[in-house]
Amino acid sequence: MDDSILEDAERKLGHTFTDRSLLKRALRHASQADTRLKSNERLEFLGDSVLGMVICEHLYQRYPSFLEGELTKIKSNVVSRRTCADVANDIGLSDLLQLGKGMDGRDDLPMSLAAAVFESLIGALYLDAGLEVARSFIL
Repeated sequence: MDDSILEDAERKLGHTFTDRSLLKRALRHASQADTRLKSNERLEFLGDSVLGMVICEHLYQRYPSFLEGELTKIKSNVVSRRTCADVANDIGLSDLLQLGKGMDGRDDLPMSLAAAVFESLIGALYLDAGLEVARSFIL
């Protein structure tokens, strides 16, 4: 992976990685990886949980009079695939996803892949620098 892609990702994330292998993996789709373990899927799994926890904590603190059902509705909208994909597209993260043959060269990245790269980058941020850095990026 070209260093300029990594530098662009770090700039967009507002974080310089200590372990760039995490960033590389977060940007590697399964279609481009030798094995699925070398793709961004595990980081996506972790990032999804970190995102959910940060948003839940934020909503809990911000809306002290809301009931659980009200908080759940807001959370569902905030962490939806659509919202994650929109954020990834808005800040240009989806353009950095490394795709394999048959998938690269597409003009429009499927929403699920844009959302996945967003969540995998959150997972990479969390592992590289901890919860506060991930929280700062998310919020």
